[in-house]
Amino acid sequence: PATLATFELTIPEACREALQIAPTEYCEGAVTYRPPTGPALTFPRVGIRLKGRATMQPLTEKPSFKIKLDEYLDGPRLFGTRRLTLNNMVQDPSMAHEVLGYRYYRAVGVPAPLCNYARVVVDGEPYGLYANLETVDDEFAERRFDPAPGNLYDTSNDDYFVDFLPEWLGSFELETNHDAPDTSDLEALIAAVGAPAASFYTDVGALLDWDEVLTLGAAQAVIADWDGYFGAANNYELYHELARDRFLLIPWGIDQTFGTSNGERGEPLALLEYALDHSDSDRENGVLFRRCREDDACLADYLARLPLALEVWNALPLLDELEAALALTADARAEDTRRPYSDARSEEFVAGLRTFLAERGLLVEAQLAELLASR
Repeated sequence: PATLATFELTIPEACREALQIAPTEYCEGAVTYRPPTGPALTFPRVGIRLKGRATMQPLTEKPSFKIKLDEYLDGPRLFGTRRLTLNNMVQDPSMAHEVLGYRYYRAVGVPAPLCNYARVVVDGEPYGLYANLETVDDEFAERRFDPAPGNLYDTSNDDYFVDFLPEWLGSFELETNHDAPDTSDLEALIAAVGAPAASFYTDVGALLDWDEVLTLGAAQAVIADWDGYFGAANNYELYHELARDRFLLIPWGIDQTFGTSNGERGEPLALLEYALDHSDSDRENGVLFRRCREDDACLADYLARLPLALEVWNALPLLDELEAALALTADARAEDTRRPYSDARSEEFVAGLRTFLAERGLLVEAQLAELLASR
């Protein structure tokens, strides 16, 4: 978190033309990693593509990038990883949600990706400040689990609000184990989610790690991650952890959190008092949580994780980390003329984030006391 490196992308004309036609398909370019001190590392043949759904932007604006170091050559790695994810933060005028949010999720115990900042330069032109996010792939799994990788599922870029229901089965995309693809584990999970009420919690618990999933739900409630799985059946990946033979949820796409609504078009503190039951998301909650609320044991287990999520929140020095991040990235923010919001709008969201970090703990504590008293 204390390092601000630069990624210098070289995108030849042929690659630019290809990205105009098929922005999510890799084309050949080059990338140089330039740390603040020490020698640079250049990768002369890499795959470069654009990334995003609602955040998708063309090269003429401020796109997010996926870089695959071994798309054309076997073996290239940067500190052990072969894929880079550079997020444009166009829905987060504070430009801090991903760095702080994933930090909190990891502290709670959720298998969330690492995240810091990077400057991005494209063909010599500054593109501004980016979130440098650990890619969730087979190597992500191998760094955290043994044995690995199990089946990792992403949701289709063509669909929003993909959930564990039979009609959505075709919208899950297997990201690992392509040599011997077998998605029967996902089919079994979806079947279990449809179990009768009396056996739902037990049947799903034979396939899903309820402890991890409910911990994620509690953490999403604390940081008002209304666009995540619990609030909106959105922005997550699904991983089958082999040692325990259970599915886990991995948070993703958390740029719209910490009390903000509707990205850069919304308000920085619209959801400061976000409800711990995710009823303020203004979207249909994920089916796992909808059914959990109907089961006394599952709901009790969810409520039991809220104090733990709050305890971690109160212990983390997130306000200090925000100020350190702002100091580290000040110059990169100043050169970020491609972002779709003004300096004043960015400052407004930073001020809102400061307020959220300072006040959210007491608001959660009051909500939690009321919830527990009503049971």
